[in-house]
Amino acid sequence: MNWFTQIGPYEYLLCGIFLLLYLAYALRTWIISRRLGSPVNLLWVKLILRSAFFGLLIISLLGPSFGGVKKEVKAVGKDILIAIDLSRSVNCADVQPSRLEKVKFELKKVLDSFAADRVALVVFGDEPFLYCPFTFDKNALQLLLETANTKVIPSEGTDFGKALELARQKFKENAAAGGTKISSKLVVLVSDGEDFGEETEDVVSELEKDGIKVFTLGVGTQEGGRIPDEDGSFVRDEDGNEVTVRLNAADLKSIASRTGGRYFEITQDKNEVGGLIEAIQNIEGEVWDVQVVDAGANKYFYFLFFGLIILLTDILFTINVMRA
Repeated sequence: MNWFTQIGPYEYLLCGIFLLLYLAYALRTWIISRRLGSPVNLLWVKLILRSAFFGLLIISLLGPSFGGVKKEVKAVGKDILIAIDLSRSVNCADVQPSRLEKVKFELKKVLDSFAADRVALVVFGDEPFLYCPFTFDKNALQLLLETANTKVIPSEGTDFGKALELARQKFKENAAAGGTKISSKLVVLVSDGEDFGEETEDVVSELEKDGIKVFTLGVGTQEGGRIPDEDGSFVRDEDGNEVTVRLNAADLKSIASRTGGRYFEITQDKNEVGGLIEAIQNIEGEVWDVQVVDAGANKYFYFLFFGLIILLTDILFTINVMRA
């Protein structure tokens, strides 16, 4: 027999209260019967009946379960690769406190929403880098995400194609290692700007063939802002003019549309991360593992039923301390 919960302080307290009250009742009945010279033969019967009822009540509260029932338990999840643009433009503060810091804050919500999914991190500029391989360890992902900054990789531009190709290769490696039955592989591509890659079109075509959806998240504003430099000034172009970077959503929208994903946006006035989370949750997950476990239903009502019968019996028999 299995139990839903173990006996604890609450149950011990009930037992103690029952014993004290019953001892007080028995002592009072015995004193009255001695004064009146009447026997109390049913006192012990009452004790047995009430103890049985109370014991069955305690057993019911503990939730007994028994009986061999086999139950199939499935572990379901998805492979999600998050690719984050770390080119210098993400330091722009047109989205407070900066584009990158806002993205990191919002991606923590994304990670918290997919506890049963494997997630990997890729950071990229003009070259990609696998920042964290696929893992279920969301705490490790959170820590690595917090350390991401534009100094992690040297970058002079943004190349979506190379980042997406690295993502595709990592999905292929996982499939070769384990194999899955349900297609539930997706990329979350986070960027603020225009794609300067020359092979993006070809890579997106391969992603289409592989059934890998790309959800894109654009961050920034149409008005744009300046890029902070290390010396406290702002980045300038070759002519000495301060560079203004604006959100360029065209390439992100195209990639999402072609692969069956969707485009979402973070601006100073709009935050669509909730929609991104909902869209990913609507994708069917893979069955990682199937286990058959023994499960027994809670049978508390049997004990409670017999306890009520005993209580009714107790009510029907009374102790007479006075006889004519």
